[in-house]
Formats: sequence, structure tokens, C-alpha cells
Amino acid sequence: MADITGCILIDARSAGSRLPRQLAIVAPLARAESFSLAIIDDTGDARLPRMAHRYGARLLSVIPAPLGQRINDAIARSPGPLLIFPGIGSVSSAETLSRLAAEVAAGRGDVALLPTLQRGPLRGLLAWLRRSRLPRGEGLCLSRAWFERIGGCDPELDDDALDELLERLRACGARTRPTDA
Repeated sequence: MADITGCILIDARSAGSRLPRQLAIVAPLARAESFSLAIIDDTGDARLPRMAHRYGARLLSVIPAPLGQRINDAIARSPGPLLIFPGIGSVSSAETLSRLAAEVAAGRGDVALLPTLQRGPLRGLLAWLRRSRLPRGEGLCLSRAWFERIGGCDPELDDDALDELLERLRACGARTRPTDA
């Protein structure tokens, strides 16, 4: 098997009913780009093992905890130099995710924001107003080195775990690829 380029991590609790759709979008990319695909699960939902098998994902069972702790636990058991969190919504396309991951892997940025299907002027205005925060539904692609350098996610944070991670990355000088890149 080829070397693992990175790991795509999807939190089952955060994804909720959108989990199958997210997996359908990223599973072909995971296979084509030699990414590991993992579902982070603290729910114990009996449907998840079958779903993980269907999409070629690993099911990473973690103890019930805030999102920050779930992410940290999953990353400790995940391979590769890139970490990809598709976000609450689904990424716009596997091609976009692949391109942004390649830019981070090549060192043209330390963090890439992964856009979702939602577009429009109101969304742009909201993103500008929330410029220090991760726009709702968007995800991150970052190097494992940066994740480890800043100590991972705050294990006490739940919904704001990725927002706070992005804020700390920016405060520490990580180069961020813009959302519309």
C-alpha cells in the first residue's frame, strides 16, 4: 500500500444525518489520494460500523467528550502528515479538497480553509464579519506539524473547538489559504 498522505477525519456526532453524504464525497478522494478516512465516534450508534465499511473508513471509537478531546484522541491514532476536517457541511468537491490538501502538503500554506457548497454575497459578508472564526460548515486542512506545535485542540471545547484551533494557528503565524482559494 502507498504511503498515507494524510487523514480525513469526520466526527459522527457533529455530522449527524449528513455523515453519509460527507462520506460519499470524500471516500473516492481518500482512495485516489491515499488518504486515510476515519469516522470519530463517541455515540455507539450501531449503524456506524456498516457505514464505515461501506465507505472504506476506519471507525475510531472514543470516549464521550467535547469535540476538542474527540479530535485529539482520534489524531493520536491517525496516520499521515496532513489532517483534514471536512467540516459540519460537506466540502464543495473532492477536487477542491484535493487541490487545497496538495497546497498544504507542498508547503504553500500551513492551513487551508475548505469551502462548502453554500455560496453567495450574504455568506461572503458573514465570513468577513467572522474573519477570525471558521465559517459555519467549512473545514480545515492543516499539517500535523502545526497541529502538534500548538498542542492540538482545546480538549474542553465542543462546538468551538475548530474555531479556536484556527484562531491559535493564525496567532502563531501559520500561513492560511483563503476560503475562496
